[in-house]
Amino acid sequence: MDVSPAEDRKEVAIEMQRERTSDAEQLGWRVALGTALIVGSYGAWSLIPFVIAADLPPSVKAALSGLFGATPFLSKVAAIALMGRPAYNLLKRTVFARLRRKAGQPSE
Repeated sequence: MDVSPAEDRKEVAIEMQRERTSDAEQLGWRVALGTALIVGSYGAWSLIPFVIAADLPPSVKAALSGLFGATPFLSKVAAIALMGRPAYNLLKRTVFARLRRKAGQPSE
């Protein structure tokens, strides 16, 4: 039983279409929570002046200031882990599609 290359392409296209649909269905609350985590983490910077003004040992002030300063970066890592592969695939498709349009290449 020989399978033609055209049949192989059809099966791959069907699998890719299923994957895109399932990716879109899975995004929901994960993207919302990840976005809230990233946006909310920038509020940690506003706590740094209060830590500096507090009556704490200098080593504790330095540790807390460093932690609050790194919170936006750390939250992005946590948000990416929370959002997972479906959000990554969606982001990848949209970013690459925009880059192709800007470069003047036809999109797939």
